[in-house]
Amino acid sequence: SVDTRTGRGKARQNIERREIAVDVREFRSALPSILHQGGMRLAPVTLIVGDFVLSNVHCVERKSISDLFGSFTSGRLYTQAESMSKYYKCPCLLIEFDPSKSFCLQSPNELGVEIRTDSICSKLCLLTMHFPKLRILWSRSPHDTLRIFKALKANHEEPNVDRAMEIGRNGDSDDAALVNQGDDNNEHDEINEAARDMLLRLPGVNAHNARKIMQECDSIAELMDMSREELRKIAGPVTGQKLFTFFRQKMQAT
Repeated sequence: SVDTRTGRGKARQNIERREIAVDVREFRSALPSILHQGGMRLAPVTLIVGDFVLSNVHCVERKSISDLFGSFTSGRLYTQAESMSKYYKCPCLLIEFDPSKSFCLQSPNELGVEIRTDSICSKLCLLTMHFPKLRILWSRSPHDTLRIFKALKANHEEPNVDRAMEIGRNGDSDDAALVNQGDDNNEHDEINEAARDMLLRLPGVNAHNARKIMQECDSIAELMDMSREELRKIAGPVTGQKLFTFFRQKMQAT
């Protein structure tokens, strides 16, 4: 029997989630040790996608400030964000600051209203526009990261470590099957990444008007069949005309 007067029955239901799949390369940093000291149970594995898997929906790519700048320069962060967005419902970019330095990514004097290729904030804005599911986590220190991870795990099941290890190793269809196991809602939340990338490469299409086009069209084929007026309505007069001309011009001159 349960003594409800002392609250013992209720306490048993508040089980703390502690499992985290950690890529073995992250053990070169101080974070895994701090997570372990904070009560987390770590599973050191080789992950193809992400650095930490907190649950079956949360995948985290961790970046120090120097890593962040380097990953933008090399283009590696785009690929990592693309992979996480493809396989996980809630992909996260963790930006972890040095506790001995100011909690500031860019000087306020350098901020402006225009998108600039030399601005780290502009690059982050473009990244989140291209990957709408991506969440950015701001951490002052590894100890702050521990608190963030605990909060994210609170209402989710423990990660399937074996499945996290396999994601990214096989073909797209096999990986999709792994991710969709146990989550019936994924089928409705999935975005066709290949179709979206193709859409963004069409003349005049950018991250802003692409969202409206995706709301109005179910496929590229449907977009191609639209009339000039329909294209101008959903994409704007200039882009609509560009798309109409592009879809109907011959590939070779006669």
